[in-house]
Amino acid sequence: MKYPRLSAIVQDLLARSAQRDSIELAVGELILEESQLYKEWTDLTSSTFLADIKLNIRAVPAEQQCMWCFFVYRPAGGGTTCPQCGSVGAKILHGEEFYLEEH
Repeated sequence: MKYPRLSAIVQDLLARSAQRDSIELAVGELILEESQLYKEWTDLTSSTFLADIKLNIRAVPAEQQCMWCFFVYRPAGGGTTCPQCGSVGAKILHGEEFYLEEH
């Protein structure tokens, strides 16, 4: 299972027993594989009332901060090279999120 947090979210939704038309997950683009996420959702919910709920995914854009010059940037092509100073050391600020959006 690529998304272990999905199982916890499904268990929480089952415990709430709240009827909904859809749910929205916020998933960081660094970890998002939509087809895999939809497959795991289907596997986990197939024999529950959640099977009829539409799953919407909101991709959270990746953002990193250079550890040398502190420039904040969006990584290009999965790399960590700072576009400002060329350093390769970076801290991930966004892009690895995985949570249920509550509206």
